[in-house]
Amino acid sequence: MVSITLSHVSLDYPLYGAYDFSMKRRLLGRLINERSEMRTIRALDDISIEVAAGARIGLAGPNGSGKSTLLRLIAGVYPPSSGRLERSGNIMPLLGLSAGANLDFAAADNIRLLLRIGGRKPTAAIVDEIWAFTELDERMRQLPLRMFSSGMLMRVLFATATAFPADILLLDEWLSVVDEKFSAKAEQRLLKLVSMAAIVIIASHDQPLLRRTCTSIVALDQGRIVGTDRPRIHPVHHQDMEKQRA
Repeated sequence: MVSITLSHVSLDYPLYGAYDFSMKRRLLGRLINERSEMRTIRALDDISIEVAAGARIGLAGPNGSGKSTLLRLIAGVYPPSSGRLERSGNIMPLLGLSAGANLDFAAADNIRLLLRIGGRKPTAAIVDEIWAFTELDERMRQLPLRMFSSGMLMRVLFATATAFPADILLLDEWLSVVDEKFSAKAEQRLLKLVSMAAIVIIASHDQPLLRRTCTSIVALDQGRIVGTDRPRIHPVHHQDMEKQRA
């Protein structure tokens, strides 16, 4: 059964400079028996969410409220500092414009790399299909991603990451940096993936998008949940989705 459970989860970021990692500082600290207390900042504070198959959850809140951090924690990028996190099901995280990509590699090589990371075989037909979705000039396939604008980079990464369905779909402001024409096309593809995924969690400032795609919206502020439609999310039309996925 596809599910996500966070029980009293908190995440602390350590605050230190690069000098704290130096061998010299460590040796000096030992010689003079110096012990410095590590400072931390609490990015997520006592988060409890139980998400069952069928849920479409929107994460709302101002910048710095913890939306992106919560998605990364669910995806496994960050381990919780305390509390319990359990998840079952294949996860597709779309968590940033350069997540998983090597900007020095050619666009086509990045597509193949990202497909392999996702456990997919990068056949020529699949790569061609992904590139066709980007609507970028054919000659750009062999250019390094470093030469792409943020909008063009987003097209390549979005087209690659959404080429296959997943049990759990995590999205972080993916439609905010592209032109209107591609945004509409990308949203249609997103809605199709949403219909096929068992669980979808979207972090966005776009309230109309959240209202169109989500069954519940969770409000975050300073790393805490400050409002939610339902404290426990129940399955919605999951039997229909299972028939689609069969």
